[in-house]
Amino acid sequence: MSHTFQYDWFTGHIPLFERYLSDLRGRASYVLEIGCHEGRSSTWLLENVLTHPDSRLTAIDIYVQPSYWDNVKASGGAGKTELLVKPSREALRGLPLGQYDFVYIDGSHWTIDVLEDAVLAFRLAKVGAILAFDDYLWDDPSYNQEGVPKEAIDAFLHIYARKIKVLEQGYQVWVRKLAD
Repeated sequence: MSHTFQYDWFTGHIPLFERYLSDLRGRASYVLEIGCHEGRSSTWLLENVLTHPDSRLTAIDIYVQPSYWDNVKASGGAGKTELLVKPSREALRGLPLGQYDFVYIDGSHWTIDVLEDAVLAFRLAKVGAILAFDDYLWDDPSYNQEGVPKEAIDAFLHIYARKIKVLEQGYQVWVRKLAD
């Protein structure tokens, strides 16, 4: 079975995923993905990072794309994946604190939503975990009536400066959680 993707907003970021997540490969790891769309990043994570039988992926999206589960199944990761179909601000409040080794924040692009995702996800990440934000420089006037991710990510970086180490800051921002 092969993957079926209509869009590719992920492939260009694979070098960052490889650089910062290679230590998780083959270990029992927990990954949280906020915004999963068709599952392009989900399937890559399942095939390249979450290779240990006890690894788990929790994905959150407000809508299930028709191809999501087929793509996850094609990656062999259906038994490792939980999809929460609800707004992230609701889903994140029900997840266990300090559980995740990696959190990928790529849901809503609105400023308040991104900031809320960052703050809530920070508590869900283990000390030492990696948090990555997509679309730091995204600005599409036809969709940004409620702001852009950059303002929220900058606020998070400033407020949490003593608890994180910035690893990468380009179109994506990658940080390591140093303390609760």
